[in-house]
Amino acid sequence: MAPPGRTVLLTGGSGVLGTALVPQLRHHRVIALAHRKPPAGCDEVLYGDISRPLLGLDGAVYRELCEEVDAVIHAAGSVKFSSTAEELEALNVQGARGISRFALDAGAPLVHVSTAYVARAEEIRAAGGDRSGRAGSSPSLYVTSKVAGERIVRESGAQAVIVRPSIIIGDSVTGEISEAQGLHTFAHNVLRNRLPFVPGDPAGYVDFVPRDLVARAIVTLLDRDVRDGEYWISSGPHALTSNRLTEVIIEEAAAQGITVNPLRVLAPDIVERLVRPAFFDVVPGWAQTRLDRLLDVSAVLFHEHPIPSSLTEIPGCEPAADVGASERAWRASLRHMIRDRYDVYATA
Repeated sequence: MAPPGRTVLLTGGSGVLGTALVPQLRHHRVIALAHRKPPAGCDEVLYGDISRPLLGLDGAVYRELCEEVDAVIHAAGSVKFSSTAEELEALNVQGARGISRFALDAGAPLVHVSTAYVARAEEIRAAGGDRSGRAGSSPSLYVTSKVAGERIVRESGAQAVIVRPSIIIGDSVTGEISEAQGLHTFAHNVLRNRLPFVPGDPAGYVDFVPRDLVARAIVTLLDRDVRDGEYWISSGPHALTSNRLTEVIIEEAAAQGITVNPLRVLAPDIVERLVRPAFFDVVPGWAQTRLDRLLDVSAVLFHEHPIPSSLTEIPGCEPAADVGASERAWRASLRHMIRDRYDVYATA
């Protein structure tokens, strides 16, 4: 167990995960490395660029930071499927290289935040999202960049823990989140009655974790001075099924007096064999694009087999390894969404 009050360098402090990490790091001195938006609640903020040499800092500032920092949490990176290959390379690949180099120079252990979807990288690449004209909405480029980032961290020689969260949703109790994520966008489209069906195996898994759980897992690993290994912060076999995920959206909407049209969950191969040939010649281009994006995102959201999970191995996270906990967290996110945009959903 490491002593409290260490100096921790945090990247991505203003992001979805970073804003959950900062409150749980109050027993440490937190220096945030920011690019544009400064995170709130940190003890000090430095402005730099993780994709540039010396993290974009002046040489003297970099050396001083190396002397100060006892541990590093690297939570920065691009999670947008619409990012270009160049943007993903800079943030997720070169950023991992720069932070690993810093951890070595500082002699500090590193917690590197990756994604649980590296477990399905080949499946996601094979899902068709790299086809010409569709790469801008493909999760394949994102997952490939995270695989490359992990490889760089492992080969850097730094003392590093790789943490792999699945899709992050809002706080497990309040549902609050600083920025909507992919699963929120999916729920938004369901609540707006914009989807004619859901592409996915009805009995398949939809893995997500609340942001406070991911933050708690990372801080626990940091406080216990864990310096190597790979930890999957995911629901695993306790994830909701595609069918149940959709049912809960409809239930929460109904509880607020919002009507959502019944939705069928269709296996993607049925969509490709039957729906696409039957309708693509008669629907407008925007509808074709929406379906393509839906199919690409479903390659990440819905999957036949559970993702690995390490929740039972991290003290304090064991209660989250329960399907009831997953459903309660999902309901909290939906209630928060509906409260924030009730008028939009009530008139859909």
